[in-house]
Amino acid sequence: MNNRILYLSRLKALACIAVVVLHGFYAANAFAATTGAQSAILSIRNAMMWAVPCFVMASGALLLDRNRILSNKKLFGKYIPRMAIALVVFSLLFSVFDAALIKHSSFGETVKDVFSDIFIGTGWAHMWYIYLMLAIYLLLPFYKMISSNAKPNELKYLLLVYCLFMSVIPFIGTLSGKSLPFYICVYTIYPFYLFLGHVLHIGVIKLPKNACGLMFLICIGITAMLTAYSRGAAESAPVASARITAFLEGYSFPIYIAASIGAFGYFRRTKNKPFPVLDTIAAELDNCSFGIYLIHMAVLKYIFAVMKFNPFEHGGTIAVIGICIVTLIISYVITRLLKFVPYVNKII
Repeated sequence: MNNRILYLSRLKALACIAVVVLHGFYAANAFAATTGAQSAILSIRNAMMWAVPCFVMASGALLLDRNRILSNKKLFGKYIPRMAIALVVFSLLFSVFDAALIKHSSFGETVKDVFSDIFIGTGWAHMWYIYLMLAIYLLLPFYKMISSNAKPNELKYLLLVYCLFMSVIPFIGTLSGKSLPFYICVYTIYPFYLFLGHVLHIGVIKLPKNACGLMFLICIGITAMLTAYSRGAAESAPVASARITAFLEGYSFPIYIAASIGAFGYFRRTKNKPFPVLDTIAAELDNCSFGIYLIHMAVLKYIFAVMKFNPFEHGGTIAVIGICIVTLIISYVITRLLKFVPYVNKII
């Protein structure tokens, strides 16, 4: 606990819970029979979309710290192999899970699926995060050169360019239905989040705590309203509904950027006064967050795809919340036990 940055540990713990809620409600949506139920379920799901960006921002705060030396030996001997091994091992386990419990595939088909899942990305949807972290780690030496040498105004300029070309212009293009010719030679929004976390962490951009909290809540409210409108207007205004849905499904949506800044900024400005019980729980979730992220989808898939449990026949939204709690607990327990296994504990 002493080596942890308290606010980051708390933020990552809350983001870990939010990711489980996000995927739990998204999976439950398949059983929602009415537009109202779908709107409620997806509103809660979309309200959690700040969580993954905050994980990337926390990585930026830690990895881009100019006082933190990251040697090539550590990068290529620990960080990258960890992601590569996790990709291979869990792609294999998830393929076997599908083959045994859902598809009932033959051995040959399962082997084919494993290779396809690893190299083509046809595996479980949440595995995209592994590919993202591999890409970030491979470019990390160059990102660190920027963070270590750039002046505050240069970092602000970098964020402005990223935000403009990777969020605002695509947003305008989708909103107008026109493909705008302006672009910048970057591939994704995630380096923006990486540097954003670094900039907020070192205080290049300082935001008042209450303003951050208010911005976060307003963004959550806007997200819920947009979700409800997109579901309700699916038949009467299909074009508008499709565009709003496209916004809500991507992490480059300006509202999600503002929500992520609000969440991160709020925790950044909190005092480091310890709360023993809560901080112990936060530290545990933080320590197990990667394992929970990998494992929780298997728990959800077993409940919804194998057991075919319909939460709307057993309490509706309350049942979905219960499933999320059970999923979090099971995923944590499995991860905690695996941390006692040699070599495995170095992966998760």
